[in-house]
Amino acid sequence: MAFFRYSLILVAMRGNDQQQFRAADTVGIEIRSSGSGTERLPWGQLTLTFFVLLLFSWLGIALSRQSEGVATIWLTNGMLFAIVITRPRRVWLHFFAVGLLADTLADVLYGDPVALAMGVSVANSIEVILSSFVLTYWFGNPLNLSKRRPLLGFLGVSVLGATAITSAIGASWTLLFVDAGPWWQLFRTWYLGDILGMAIIAPLVFILLRPGFFEVLGRKQLVDTLLLLSAPAIVTVLVFTHDKDPLIFFIFPALLLVVFRIGFPGAVLAVCVIALLSISLTVAGHGPMMLIADKHMQHRIVVVQIFLAVALFTAFPVAALLEERKALEESLQKSEARYRQLANADGLTGLANRRWFDERLEEQWQRGSEEARPVALLLIDVDLFKAYNDLFGHMSGDSCLRRIAGVIAEALRESSGTASRFGGEEFAVILPNTEGEAAFAVAENIRCAVAELNLPHGGSPWGIQTISIGVAAMVPDGLESAMSLLNAADSALYCAKRLGRNRVEAGLTSTALMN
Repeated sequence: MAFFRYSLILVAMRGNDQQQFRAADTVGIEIRSSGSGTERLPWGQLTLTFFVLLLFSWLGIALSRQSEGVATIWLTNGMLFAIVITRPRRVWLHFFAVGLLADTLADVLYGDPVALAMGVSVANSIEVILSSFVLTYWFGNPLNLSKRRPLLGFLGVSVLGATAITSAIGASWTLLFVDAGPWWQLFRTWYLGDILGMAIIAPLVFILLRPGFFEVLGRKQLVDTLLLLSAPAIVTVLVFTHDKDPLIFFIFPALLLVVFRIGFPGAVLAVCVIALLSISLTVAGHGPMMLIADKHMQHRIVVVQIFLAVALFTAFPVAALLEERKALEESLQKSEARYRQLANADGLTGLANRRWFDERLEEQWQRGSEEARPVALLLIDVDLFKAYNDLFGHMSGDSCLRRIAGVIAEALRESSGTASRFGGEEFAVILPNTEGEAAFAVAENIRCAVAELNLPHGGSPWGIQTISIGVAAMVPDGLESAMSLLNAADSALYCAKRLGRNRVEAGLTSTALMN
């Protein structure tokens, strides 16, 4: 519970953004880093980290005492590593110092000599420091453990490599003070405990600090998440309370179920659940490990550790591949949507093109027919546009069309209407569920807005660029096609131009909504 609360606090004061990082602490001293000026040292985070690491160091020692001296899982190295890689590099040294002090104090409180405690803590620090610098050098800072390459690098460098170095140093240093048996045996037990701690705890803390993680625990997904996690939990309990047969392989299907449904967060949570239950039940004397002929608990715990290592080395890469596949699918969907948008857009004005208009008009016509609702159409013509081009040139003409298109789009911003370039200097507006009077009002607003642009036009009787609009509206009755509405609007537009331009005219249809 303490760990969960700590993770929540770290989420709230996540330090990737420099301003958030500084604002998270109310107490601090000034430090300097090249190119970044004066920064504040996060004493609040450091203090909290110290006490949490102290607690979990003590728990790790307590677990090893209860299982014949075998460190079933060492928690603090993975925890500190995950905290460090989510922080700016300029404060790493302070977190490393806090981890060293917490580990040393926990050992001393448990009764180890200061020299032994200090050496063991230095060995643990080497594991975290080496992992942090090597992985961020290769894959960037902050490190993203949910991606395939950084995750595989983490499994190789941190879980297998750095832990081996730490275990070798720690075992050698311990034997200088304590007769703990053969070096290789001490190294093996230390190594497996470090592997599990780094491989399970580091990803767990990482996903807790990752934006969006708590969505799987949100109100909408909480029940599904708990049901999925209950599968590996129930199977693990059944397997590790059965002492007659080695049924441990039944756990893998349940684990992969969670991985495929929840992804990387699910893989981490499921492995944590399996580790907690399997280690606890084994230490209590239950499960398939009791079938091992060796009566010493040490051997049985080592086998459990190996099983958990195989489980996480199976689940994590699969989860990372699934996340990459999901990211690729989302990228492809965005690209497809973008290409569709480009395919349906007019390159000059930015409005929809004629192809989109034809599809949209047919769609709205069918919907209006099904729901017995009116559909209105505006056809807009830029008055005397050929003369405008002759006076000012085609580049100015293009600019004029863009300005008018912008006015039309702005006029429709708060309505359900959609605009498109119909062709040349003509535009079209589709107004679903709109009767004739309302459509006429929209058209008049657009005409007035274009006139207010005051675009000079020496060839126009008004001295400015104007537009003419034809309006038609009707309820589709199933007997006529969308072409009838288009023809009605086109006739109204012709009427507006014949009557002198710079006006709105309404067309009559067989089921007209105009008076």
